[in-house]
Amino acid sequence: MPPKIKLLDQHCINQIAAGEVVERPLSVVKELIENAIDAGANKIEISVDRGGQSQIRVRDDGWGMAPEDLQLAVLPHATSKIAKIDDLNNLATLGFRGEALPSIAAISKLSIVSRRKEDAVGWEIRVEGGQVVSFTETGCAPGTDVTVSDLFYNTPARRKFLRSANTEFGVISDMVSRLALANPSISFSLRHSGTLVLNTSGRGNLLDTIAVVLGNEIARKMLPFEVEDRGIKVAGYIGSPELVRKSRNGVTFIVNGRFIRSQLLYQSLKEGYHTLIPAGTYPYAVVTLTMPPAFYDVNVHPSKLEIKFKDEKAIFTLVSNSVRNALLKARPVRSLQDNQTEYNPQVFHDYQKSQNSQNTTKLLSPRSRKIGEPNKFYDSSPTATNSWEQLKLLYKPAPGIARNEDVKINRELYIENQEQNQEQNQDKKREQVDFEELRALGQLFNTYILCTDDQDLYIIDQHAAHERIRYDDLRQQLNEKGVHSQMLLIPETVELTIQEEQIMLEYFEQLNQLGFIIENFGDRTYFLRAVPIAQNLSEPGKLLIKFLDEVLSKSIPPTQEGLMESWLDMIACRSALKGNAKLSLQDMDQLIQELGNRPNPLSCPHGRPTMISISKKELENKFNRT
Repeated sequence: MPPKIKLLDQHCINQIAAGEVVERPLSVVKELIENAIDAGANKIEISVDRGGQSQIRVRDDGWGMAPEDLQLAVLPHATSKIAKIDDLNNLATLGFRGEALPSIAAISKLSIVSRRKEDAVGWEIRVEGGQVVSFTETGCAPGTDVTVSDLFYNTPARRKFLRSANTEFGVISDMVSRLALANPSISFSLRHSGTLVLNTSGRGNLLDTIAVVLGNEIARKMLPFEVEDRGIKVAGYIGSPELVRKSRNGVTFIVNGRFIRSQLLYQSLKEGYHTLIPAGTYPYAVVTLTMPPAFYDVNVHPSKLEIKFKDEKAIFTLVSNSVRNALLKARPVRSLQDNQTEYNPQVFHDYQKSQNSQNTTKLLSPRSRKIGEPNKFYDSSPTATNSWEQLKLLYKPAPGIARNEDVKINRELYIENQEQNQEQNQDKKREQVDFEELRALGQLFNTYILCTDDQDLYIIDQHAAHERIRYDDLRQQLNEKGVHSQMLLIPETVELTIQEEQIMLEYFEQLNQLGFIIENFGDRTYFLRAVPIAQNLSEPGKLLIKFLDEVLSKSIPPTQEGLMESWLDMIACRSALKGNAKLSLQDMDQLIQELGNRPNPLSCPHGRPTMISISKKELENKFNRT
């Protein structure tokens, strides 16, 4: 009987290795850009055709390679970034995997042209299907120029599963955007089928790069922060609480110049925004962490997108605290009118039609895009006679790859316009509210309190405001008296699902320390005899189940403090004044003043705004009084 185990030939081995490294065109782009960054590039040009399936080209002005290094670069397991296994513990580069270039070469037609600055000429090596077909001397600029053509031409099974060109380019543009945010000192340009989509200056200003990647309106509302503790520095920009979205696409984490994805960091960022933004929403943020390489491990994921921190608790605490302190310090009040204008398709098409007869430069498509969606250009654009107000109708400042130097609607013009608006509307939005100057005018729908300081009109959500007051009172009570139980007059019977019971058993000791007294009655049924910090609490059994659901929804196990925080949130909401409750003017004034005494009076514990404002100037504009 012949043996069932067979040794694979080298060609098959190379293709299997390539499949592990190169999943789609995105993998090629990421590997080539990271190589360019590691080579000390100041400028990186990326060009993609048909979503990367036809061609990918990455050109940099980095150190370049000597001819002997160029020949070694396409061989398996050849690298300049480590010499021994111990070097992995102090890896300062973005990559080290020696199989990247040979893996790409095994499933494409690869050309690498490279020259060092000190050399008179460069060299070009061509590889097809893993086989070197030529190695010649050539004239070229210093740096490295890599072209990958016909990706997966010899592995049709892999090519068949690629998505559309637009989809593939979408994920490429998302990755390039995040690499640009991670490296603001490098100029990035990205073209798709010849069209310039992204262009960053490389001047080292992170906020400028945010304006290019996320848009000027987003950049205007970003708050800077920076903190350093025990060798770890956390800095960057976070969006004000009014700047939220339903997905995480607006969040970028960077560790030592490397863009990463981290559930721990997502959770710590969310904790920093706790009670400041609504549940189910995510902020905009670009958070950079700088630390010694020995503090984390990049080898937990094949594409090096995920890392593991050695002291996760310290990282979690540092990020969440620094974010929260920056937000509480800013305390912006939400305006009744949001500056973000929804894109109107009809306005755009009418405008485009009127411009078709003119010889103009390209106009960036104003359709609202998420990070990663492909950008499109049209052969029509505003002329010098078009006012900014007309153009603003076409745009909804939104996340995406937008605003480059080729577009006439540039950042300087936008900032100049904003400064003019601010001069004309000095009282439109103020960062601080003087609650002592506010007086109640009346109640709207028995739910909203109308009040004024004779400069702005404020509308307060009475439930959200009272919820903030109740939460802070409960928190102060906890700080002063510590954790204690409140016995229920009549114990409540609670029936749990299997999953709920497992969670409760897992945290049973912690729940007991918080003040819960729970006794088993058999078959997933329990007696709830006492709960922590609760006065006149109705239906505590249902609240316990909701509490367990909160724990289940968290991807990272909550701490003792986190468990108590969730409980306080629920009690505050349950015991707060409800909407559709009639109040006297005296009650309203008292509520307003109590709200003003809170450290964070502008949002409820669940992140909803407690109040919005409309200025006198805005009212005058509505009535055409100006």
